[in-house]
Amino acid sequence: MKKSLFLLPISLCLAGLASCGGSSESTITIAASEVPHAKILKEAVAPVLKEKGFDLRVTVLEWTQQNSAVSRGEYDANYFQHMPYLSSYNQSVSEENQLSMVVKVHFEKLCLYASKPDTHKTLQNGDKIEIVNDISNIERALLLLKDNGVLSGISDSCYESGEFKNFNVNNPNSQVTFAEAYSNCSLTCIQESNLPSSLGDYDFGVLPGNTALQGLGEDYAKRIVFGEKVTEETLSLRANGVAVKKANKDSAKAKAIKEAFAAASVKDYITKTFGESVVYHYEPLI
Repeated sequence: MKKSLFLLPISLCLAGLASCGGSSESTITIAASEVPHAKILKEAVAPVLKEKGFDLRVTVLEWTQQNSAVSRGEYDANYFQHMPYLSSYNQSVSEENQLSMVVKVHFEKLCLYASKPDTHKTLQNGDKIEIVNDISNIERALLLLKDNGVLSGISDSCYESGEFKNFNVNNPNSQVTFAEAYSNCSLTCIQESNLPSSLGDYDFGVLPGNTALQGLGEDYAKRIVFGEKVTEETLSLRANGVAVKKANKDSAKAKAIKEAFAAASVKDYITKTFGESVVYHYEPLI
């Protein structure tokens, strides 16, 4: 909410919720992360909702602010999170302020991206690969390379009580074994926010979905070499969805949102626009 809105008299806010971030009966307001969430809403979902008699207004909002903004009634819904994150948020607030997810929509895959897709899209022995330096995503990056035959092993020293906890980001090659065909390849750990800009310094990069979507430009999909293999269980658990205030989960707006994401045009848009990096996963929850 813009600071200037706080200067409005309370009477104006009560007279019309739309003027204070809310919406009328025929307008649906959704706070969303920029890519791919807001892009999907504006370009694919808005036309479907229009046919149902709703005007969609999308506001790009920093993800840490979205749940509290919906709880306060500033937006009808948000679109940025998966169920584990929403469950954690709900445990931190009163029941009155808790949210409910009405539909799960998509999962963002970790993929290997080519620096020069037009001339060098096949991984070769001796290539340099950048990966993230965040311990929570390093294992995913290593498993992606192992599942696709680039690595033959990950050191047991990386694991403690079965959890991936120990990794030398300054010398990542000391804790992995490359397959024979890629024995001269090398890994370098880079801060996630810098992965897109530094990709040109390497032959390939393993980037989390949202980071690639925001940082690699419009042609990012053609850079994809291969992506994570994901199970239906993972898709359901980690799929990003649309959440509303619990008191509103059975509202006409919530039902319209749920139905809009089921449209074949939305599925086709996500598949064609984002390639392998974004998996459409429709799962209604109301």
